[in-house]
Amino acid sequence: YTGDRRCVCSMMSLELGTTPFKFLKLASFAPLISAQRVVCPKCGSSRKYFCYTCYVPVGISPDCIPTVKLPLPVDIIKHRLERVGKSTSAHARVLSPDSVNIHIYPDIPSYPDKTKVFLLYPSSDALSLESLLARETKEGSLDSNGSSAAKKQCLQRLPCDRLVLIDSTWSQAKRIAADERLSDIPRLQLEQAETLFWRPQRKPNHYLATVEAIYYFFKQLHELQDGRPYEGQYDNLLYFFAFQYLLIHKSDKMK
Repeated sequence: YTGDRRCVCSMMSLELGTTPFKFLKLASFAPLISAQRVVCPKCGSSRKYFCYTCYVPVGISPDCIPTVKLPLPVDIIKHRLERVGKSTSAHARVLSPDSVNIHIYPDIPSYPDKTKVFLLYPSSDALSLESLLARETKEGSLDSNGSSAAKKQCLQRLPCDRLVLIDSTWSQAKRIAADERLSDIPRLQLEQAETLFWRPQRKPNHYLATVEAIYYFFKQLHELQDGRPYEGQYDNLLYFFAFQYLLIHKSDKMK
């Protein structure tokens, strides 16, 4: 059995090398390959890999699942009718439990200082990360007589204290974004990011799954702030996402 598991793991690693995920530094899929469907110890529901309502690994030792530390806390506002099998917000919560929280709409946290919070949501008034950092750097350097040291310090300072995302269908997302508790929060949008979601969708390719949006946000933030090559610090946010992609594409090939 151990030999078979190693063989399957090796085969999946080879297949990963032919996918868009081939350049990511992902943890081994071996724990997922050997995982069995079991009862969640918290809610008693039958689950595999993780519980999408309790946000804990199931049938796998937590030590075998990678964890990702993010530089900012993330709030995901999830519509109560969003299909759990399609939603990837649970991926982010399980893989980054100290940084990501999920709130079921209409539950929305209170944000006393909304100038320190950004909603990652595409709209006509949304700034790109690059534009935001350029603005912050310009304003900060003006306050410090434009010294190069001041510019560097402003660029390295995080542009906000918290990131908020909406997890729902796009029609539902419009209604949630219009909620008075979110409508006046500054908005950001990602550039040069395309979805790798495993099922065809009717929206353009720049409409990302929730966990993809979180991944691309922090990857781009790192590249724009640090000025150093990205070295895979946030790649494991896509650990479950890439594994699911492999499983579904493998299943489609066998049909």
